[in-house]
Amino acid sequence: MATTKKKTTTKKLSSAKNTKVTARPWTLRFSILTIGIYAIAVATIILASFFIANQVAVQKQGERYDRIQAIYSSLKLDESYRVETANVFGVKKFYENDKSRTVSSEVKYVHGDTVANTAKELNEKIKAAGFKFIDEPYKGSVFTQYHYKSADGEYIRLSVSSKPYDDATSNAYVMDKDTTDIINTLDKNAGPSNVVIKVNLDDNNE
Repeated sequence: MATTKKKTTTKKLSSAKNTKVTARPWTLRFSILTIGIYAIAVATIILASFFIANQVAVQKQGERYDRIQAIYSSLKLDESYRVETANVFGVKKFYENDKSRTVSSEVKYVHGDTVANTAKELNEKIKAAGFKFIDEPYKGSVFTQYHYKSADGEYIRLSVSSKPYDDATSNAYVMDKDTTDIINTLDKNAGPSNVVIKVNLDDNNE
């Protein structure tokens, strides 16, 4: 009877010992699985946040671009204003050397009329589009420049100059020739006119 009890006790101890050994790998696997799920969840949240932020930025840029295009369209320029170059964008760009100033969208035209007539016509069109005249910084210069502001804090910069005069002075500089005669003799009002219209939704600090 004593021998039988010893054998039974041995089996119970062996069974308990085996149970402990087999439990450890499952606990470790569960811990690794939990950590993996947590890491994936965190990564998903981070990626989702980046995606949402990027989508918001893209949408904002699209809205700014649409607004700038709408301002140009509101001027109602006809085919007599021939587009030479256009640099219109929705991204809010800051100058590298001055982060308080933003870069304006810009469209350059050539118009078949004198500087005075072109500036007068565009002045009327810009005001009709809801912009108020605020400044003429270079009055009496060889070119005309007017600044405007809307009730929403948007800005337009209009510059008009004589294309024959601009071409003659530019060519003289390229050919390393004296520009004195050109400056003194050429008519600064002669057409056709070079026109630059800048639009800025943020400031007028160029």
